[in-house]
Amino acid sequence: MRPFLIAAVAACVFGLVAACSSTAANNNGTAQQATTGILIDQACGAKMMAKDDPETAAAAHTKACATADACAASGYAVISGKEMLKFDDTGNQLAKDFLAKTDKTDDLRVTVQGTRNGDQIAVTSLTAASDSK
Repeated sequence: MRPFLIAAVAACVFGLVAACSSTAANNNGTAQQATTGILIDQACGAKMMAKDDPETAAAAHTKACATADACAASGYAVISGKEMLKFDDTGNQLAKDFLAKTDKTDDLRVTVQGTRNGDQIAVTSLTAASDSK
């Protein structure tokens, strides 16, 4: 009976460790994820994060501001709900390309695909999202 009990406890511990490792890995950059929100430069995005509803506030942010030299130099991000994910270099270039091509002047809603690591995302694609939340 004792060997069975030891084996059962060991199996439970192993399963718990594996489950915790898997959850930690998903939040630290090993899984692709899609995030839909408002494309914004990081300088203005930081100001929007102080608002009660950052995503709604960011929707009023203009393309003209996001493409201004000082704002563009801060890098880009997406605000989804009350969270801002900052882009890597690839994401910044994809954002610049998107902004150059879009006819929209505000409510720059996009879907970003990439690998998240904390408050940053390594972007693999950036596309226009539907106009509704």
